[in-house]
Amino acid sequence: MLRHWAVCLAWLWLCVGHSEASSQHKTAAGKLPVTTSSAPARKHFEKAMQNMEYVRRADALNELREAAKADPKFVPALILISHLSPDPEEQRSTRTRAKQLAPHASVGEQMLVRWLAGVQEDHYVPAIAAMNDLLARYPQDQRLGFLAGSWLVQQERYPQAEVVLKRTIALAPNYPAALNELGYAYAFGGDFDKGFAAMERYVALQPGQPNPHDSYGEILRLAGKFDAALEQYRMSIQIDPNFGSELGVADTYALMGKEEEAREEYQRAIVFTTSESDKVAYELQSALTWMREGDHKQAEKALREVARHAHAAGLGRLEAEAHVAWALYEPDYKQAMKQVQAAQEALAERHPMSRTDQDEEQARVLQAQVLRSAEVQDWISASQAIKQLDAMAQTSRSQSVQRCYHGATGALLAAQTEYADAIPHLEEDSANPFSMRLLWQAYDHTGAAAQAATLAGKLSVFEVPTLEQVLVVPQFRASIVSKAERH
Repeated sequence: MLRHWAVCLAWLWLCVGHSEASSQHKTAAGKLPVTTSSAPARKHFEKAMQNMEYVRRADALNELREAAKADPKFVPALILISHLSPDPEEQRSTRTRAKQLAPHASVGEQMLVRWLAGVQEDHYVPAIAAMNDLLARYPQDQRLGFLAGSWLVQQERYPQAEVVLKRTIALAPNYPAALNELGYAYAFGGDFDKGFAAMERYVALQPGQPNPHDSYGEILRLAGKFDAALEQYRMSIQIDPNFGSELGVADTYALMGKEEEAREEYQRAIVFTTSESDKVAYELQSALTWMREGDHKQAEKALREVARHAHAAGLGRLEAEAHVAWALYEPDYKQAMKQVQAAQEALAERHPMSRTDQDEEQARVLQAQVLRSAEVQDWISASQAIKQLDAMAQTSRSQSVQRCYHGATGALLAAQTEYADAIPHLEEDSANPFSMRLLWQAYDHTGAAAQAATLAGKLSVFEVPTLEQVLVVPQFRASIVSKAERH
């Protein structure tokens, strides 16, 4: 299970149980020390970190909250809650408290706060500097290396992630969490054989845990091995029915075209989760099944309900996501622009939200505006959105913001038949099916036949259960088949 929070946080259980008195010894050994004078806080923190390693978010959060109650000045617990919690207000309050307390913490803890808080607040330059300082200060800390590798996977820098994670595994050959991330790095980088091998080792190391099967199922699905993926997900469910692998089953059914079965599984996943954020996210995934079936009326109804639920729960980002999905799916341009405006309004409301979440979702809204405007040659609307994205990209180091800017710019240039100029921009957003399709067209128009063929092969087998996949890949496959039949 590749969860964003796990990517950012799971490594930190290495910090458990080190008092200030032992910090010199641990620093000398290349380990990051974490300080607390409270034995109960230390015990809860240790349990939380173990749950993080097993990708058990709710249990980890509960233990972290108990640790913070036992020691209200426990900086690592506070910053971890901020990153792990799905509640935007809890994220904000614990992040603020951790930053206030950081000057009184150890040097390593201060670096930790600068890194993790900086990523949330779109202060990427000082955040990454803090990450690099941590790696240099604690070079023998395998779990710190795991964090860096995991972050690189999240940023889609798979070759670099492989290097870091392999070095981590050299320090700790049987470290399950690092093997999990290495398997993802291989698979997302296109080397499924190595990805499968890493996952098999991961399963063997933790045979009684559900997440190894869940993760293995995910990369099997990514490779288009749906039946094998379902088998792994069901093994995860058999081990722990409350873990959440129903979501994996639902996503797999959706990609297989079994939309009714997918909706049933999404409903089961909703029942099992206690997180309001997860419930809204699963409802949004379920809404995509109506799109796959081409049922516009039901898709619209489902998206409206998702937006209402997100609004009532104060989840502005998810509310905006629902409107963006509607904007990209809606066939009528004027109605689509109304949904873009609704997404902007959702983000403008005073919902608790980190700066990074705000900026990244705003960038996605603007990219949607460009995609729809370019389709009907509304150059004024598209250019206005590009101008805003350009300003954001000049100040933000978020990979997501940068990709949205390049994808939108490439889309506008392609719509204006400036294919040669569009290509370098679209290549920066080449994991997005919208940009992949436009890039394929640009390659074709500029005579880059080999590149077009390679990209067509990748897009045809793109098996990630996202909105972009729903709206692009099935139609692209059909067009490729039709073109082949004509020839």
